[in-house]
Amino acid sequence: MKNTLIIACIGLLFLCCTALQTQDVTLEITGSSTALFTGYYETTSDGQKQISGTVPTSYTFQARKKYDVVAAQIARAGLGQLTAKLVSGGVARDSATTTDLVGTVHLTWTVQ
Repeated sequence: MKNTLIIACIGLLFLCCTALQTQDVTLEITGSSTALFTGYYETTSDGQKQISGTVPTSYTFQARKKYDVVAAQIARAGLGQLTAKLVSGGVARDSATTTDLVGTVHLTWTVQ
């Protein structure tokens, strides 16, 4: 019984420590050189950050493992295209492109 309790406590401690670990997430925004954009990115634990600018650009931020949902919404008006990607660990987790005159892309990813 004592060993079972110790193993359960170690497992709970490991689970808590894993949930507090973070990993880098990069929001990459690319497209036509004339593309201006505005929008936001957010994580469950850190809230929303407003962004705006021209392409290409990127924003790197932290997300908690096994806890956070990452989301982004980017809007733009103009000719050409705009592409946004959420990248973590060298892998594109979500991406979207718009070529609409007035277009919006939505991205989401649940960190694991």
